Amino acid sequence: MPSMLFLEAFGQFLPGTDPSGIDSDEEDLYSAFRARAELMGWSTTSGRRRPLLWEMNEAELTAGIDTSRLGWVQVGLDVGDFEPTRKRPAPVSGHGYASLGVRRRAIEPAVVLPALIQCLYDALSRFGVVEMSALQVTANYLEPRTQSHAGELISMLNWFNLTPNGKADALIAFDQQLLGGYTETELVASLQRTNTGSFEFGPVVVVPGQHSIKPGVEAPIRSIFAAHSGLGVSVTLPEWTASAAAWALAVVIDAALAMAPDVRNFAVRLTRVG
Repeated sequence: MPSMLFLEAFGQFLPGTDPSGIDSDEEDLYSAFRARAELMGWSTTSGRRRPLLWEMNEAELTAGIDTSRLGWVQVGLDVGDFEPTRKRPAPVSGHGYASLGVRRRAIEPAVVLPALIQCLYDALSRFGVVEMSALQVTANYLEPRTQSHAGELISMLNWFNLTPNGKADALIAFDQQLLGGYTETELVASLQRTNTGSFEFGPVVVVPGQHSIKPGVEAPIRSIFAAHSGLGVSVTLPEWTASAAAWALAVVIDAALAMAPDVRNFAVRLTRVG
């Protein structure tokens, strides 16, 4: 199965806009998200070049379904460089050999999320003024993690050093699949050993029910969440923006997969609480 990410945004469109009334095939979230991704060089549906970070699958506005959901997007991650497949193809009829199979390498979530979350936020903002309260990422069929991307994430931190004093408190909730048998305390310890700049992770806290992970509405993929302990991780962000939320989620996922690189499916939610 291909590696996929399902990203859902929560919050509200501020009064004065009615995104539920936009139903043209040329003016939906799918077309806005796709165009933004192509403009920024994050993905493409053009035959002239391959996607760089993701392959577009689906996207939809969900504002109006309930009071908190804005929209979602699903993307495929199998867009990296070609690599040999693990299984050698069967010999071709009439020959005693077979060429080595190849496939595209899957891009890892920590690499994709900063651009993916910003792209979704930008696309949603075409339909109204967005007041975002939470983001949830669900990963399916990931390949085993091969390297840490902490260095790349740390190199981005200077962007947040330019932020005026606008700190925001949030909670990170996840299902137990993400931890791969490790504890919330061990995840926090790993995060605190990393240079997270103006992001402050920990301590482990109880996550209220309204901030826990939930199955995505109208998700084109069916996700089965593992039981969760009811515990999560507190985090203070330097600002409440799509880019800051994306960085926090990316570094948490990178730290968790460093401990348990064979995890293939998980869900993580970041909710603003202050």
